[in-house]
Amino acid sequence: MQKILTIARREYQAMVATKAFVIGIALMPVMMLGGMWIPGLLKGMERAEDRIIAIVDGSGQLFESLQMVANQRNQKLKTVTDESTSEESAGGANAGDGSPKSLPFDNNKEEDRQARKAMGLEEIHRYVLESIPVDKFGDEQRLALSDRIRSGDLYAFVEIPADVLMPQPLDPLTATSLQLPEIKYVAQDAALADARQWVDKELNKLIRANRLSAAGVAPTVLLELERKAPVVGSGLYSRDEASNIRSEVNPNKLASIFLPMGLMMLMFMIIMMSAQPMLESVLEEKTLRISEVLLGSANAQQLMTGKLLGNVAGSLTVFALYASGSLVAAYWQGYMDSIPFHILPWFIIYLLLAVLLFSSIFMAIGASVSQLREAQGLLLPVWMVMLLPMFVWFNVLREPNSLLATVLSLFPPSTPLMMTLRLATGATIPAWQIVLSFVLLIFSTVIGVNAAAKIYRIGILWQGKTPRLSEMLMWLIRNPTTSRN
Repeated sequence: MQKILTIARREYQAMVATKAFVIGIALMPVMMLGGMWIPGLLKGMERAEDRIIAIVDGSGQLFESLQMVANQRNQKLKTVTDESTSEESAGGANAGDGSPKSLPFDNNKEEDRQARKAMGLEEIHRYVLESIPVDKFGDEQRLALSDRIRSGDLYAFVEIPADVLMPQPLDPLTATSLQLPEIKYVAQDAALADARQWVDKELNKLIRANRLSAAGVAPTVLLELERKAPVVGSGLYSRDEASNIRSEVNPNKLASIFLPMGLMMLMFMIIMMSAQPMLESVLEEKTLRISEVLLGSANAQQLMTGKLLGNVAGSLTVFALYASGSLVAAYWQGYMDSIPFHILPWFIIYLLLAVLLFSSIFMAIGASVSQLREAQGLLLPVWMVMLLPMFVWFNVLREPNSLLATVLSLFPPSTPLMMTLRLATGATIPAWQIVLSFVLLIFSTVIGVNAAAKIYRIGILWQGKTPRLSEMLMWLIRNPTTSRN
């Protein structure tokens, strides 16, 4: 036991007492979650500019109204921008008073964003409209406008057909007859441009208003008919300690997405940071013949057990650092009530079992090869199994108790990530699924660690040709070194 603890202490120090560990702790969240943070950060760094959009109004009735809408939007955007700037300045002055700041999924911020989106202010750039004569407009003029777009003198141009306001033949059995003539939007980023969405929305409003007026219907009548009753999500009802029946707090859509996903990503990061170094450590010891020296003081079983214990301790250290940072941030932002403390015990249990399972597999692969590139082919199926929950996380997030979620929860390699995701959604997971997944994971971990230990014992002293995966699996049945004697 003393030898195992000594090896575990050495592995733990080798894992956490390095600059690479500190750098990895700092950069891993940025690498994993930067795809969500960086676009918002970069968008906030953009400067508003005038985007000139040329309008070819074949109807002759829509340009002036659209230009008025654009001017109103630009004025609202200027007002909102000035207010945001003044609020940020005031917030910066009060940054040291200890007042909580809002998270990205703060309800007030979300409502403000939705309000800006409703006003067409999702994009910060101003739209300046330019009228293009309709007479003799053809391909030559289209080419000239396209050249202006390429040179940066123009952002986009819009072609409004002449018959867009005219009555159209209606055939309920033909889908195309239910649509008006197409409006063409031409730009370099036409597929994803916010400006195209704005033109689409505003032009269709104006077209509808004109067609209603032509039919003798006041546009205000349509506005009255289009008023909607909002459907507000609510949690389940339950009885509190005072025997009062209350509903749970209204679910926050962004928090419902990012909180479960964040916990699953945290577990994946810890598993990845714990398992990969095991392969590199074993491979280095085998290549430099250090393992032969170590085996002179401890047997292969003790060596592997010590490495796994040190690795588990290192993974707990990583979890403690990330958890502490998250708690401090949540307390500072005033979101301690949003943290699902009830799933933390399950999170830790699933994490430890996952680290043991995958670390032992990585160690077995590292002991069986002589170079890192040889390990890549053997690692591919392991990585595919590890990443399986990442491929379907959104489907499971939407329906935590679906057949897909249940099956993957009972598939041991994906159980830790999948059960963490399901438990964090707040949905009621059947108790039998939690217990069964836990039992299956323990059983699989025991079998996996023992199988990896047998491969490790053979592979650590294996020299020569790199074994194939089928040969490594045969080692579980028969020791090739014994048959040689």
